[in-house]
Amino acid sequence: MTKHRCWLGVALLAALSSAYAQSGEGTRPAAQKLVLENEFVRVFDIRLPPGAFEAKHSHARGLTISLSDYSNETTSFPEGKVSRGQARFGDVRWAEPVTHEARNTGTTEQHVIRIELKQEMPSSDSISPSDQLDSLLACKDTQKLIFENRFVRAIDDRIPAGVAEPKHRHAHGLTITLSDWDAETVTYPSAQTARRHATLGEVRWSEPLIHEVRNAGPTESHTVRIELK
Repeated sequence: MTKHRCWLGVALLAALSSAYAQSGEGTRPAAQKLVLENEFVRVFDIRLPPGAFEAKHSHARGLTISLSDYSNETTSFPEGKVSRGQARFGDVRWAEPVTHEARNTGTTEQHVIRIELKQEMPSSDSISPSDQLDSLLACKDTQKLIFENRFVRAIDDRIPAGVAEPKHRHAHGLTITLSDWDAETVTYPSAQTARRHATLGEVRWSEPLIHEVRNAGPTESHTVRIELK
């Protein structure tokens, strides 16, 4: 009986470890700050100084947006695979669930936004590719597809100073600001106008919307929009 209980305990621990890796929950390194959470996503702002080490932790599937140039080394578990790489400011990368250790091996701070998805399967409110208000069609001069899979699509959005994007649609999701800029938006169907100053590293959630956007500042805007499916 005692031996049987021991094996049950081992099985339970293994199941819990697997669940943590899938959900991204559990103990978080001090360098990771939760900045936004809702029923769809969990978003962390991660800052790791040169030479700093993060102990073993887990991430759910999702994306990483680099806010600095940096070099790092990760060891993934349980296989113990060591990976070394370099990231550039503005890089957007997809990752499946992982448990790993990480070290900043470069001379600059590692600064990233990590988006973890809570959903196991995509919802049904994604935009039809034939929708003429789809931002990739309506704003083809300023918005470019970075990548797309069954969970998300990532869009790079750059608006020159003084330029306005025509009316377009976005699915629900996140906007990550990669430059300081002044935005003027008109949201439909209310035609409500709003003005705001966006700052580098800002993360905002929005429900599905139709709007026009004008860069009201003196410099090019740069944002990454992550639309959930």
